[in-house]
Amino acid sequence: MTQTKTHWKKQHNYNFLGAYSLENGKDMVLTIQELKPEEIIGTNGKKEKGFVCHFVENQKPMILNKTNCKIIEKIYSTPFIEEWVGKKIQIFSSQVAAFGTTTDALRIRPQIPGGKSEVQQLADLYLTKKGKMTVSNQRNAERIMKEKETESYQKLKIELEAIN
Repeated sequence: MTQTKTHWKKQHNYNFLGAYSLENGKDMVLTIQELKPEEIIGTNGKKEKGFVCHFVENQKPMILNKTNCKIIEKIYSTPFIEEWVGKKIQIFSSQVAAFGTTTDALRIRPQIPGGKSEVQQLADLYLTKKGKMTVSNQRNAERIMKEKETESYQKLKIELEAIN
């Protein structure tokens, strides 16, 4: 029988998710509801601005650092935070060097939870529609995916879905 252990940090009222929030080190899959800059009060009482992600699920929000933002941008092929809303992310704990020591930190897995990246999904859709497209449109779609023109993904997806 596995015994559940309680991290000491869970005994304090922290306002944001931390590595201690993950049960027995298991990953957590959450859906982004809102992202915005907020004032954060550090453990030393110092106020500073931070970029905060709120979730659809009943979980504390998470402070997103640049590393985690870059991962979300990569897996969903867009740097625009408005396009991250409604997307799922998989959070895990990792040991990182920070503040002169090694500490546990939350990180986002570099793939869409349980699925393919947006460009992979687009490529799959393209393959089902390719035979119904003109050669010119095929080349344009292939160029967009190859060159990772993320701004064009949504438009291409809509065009592909409209092909009967």
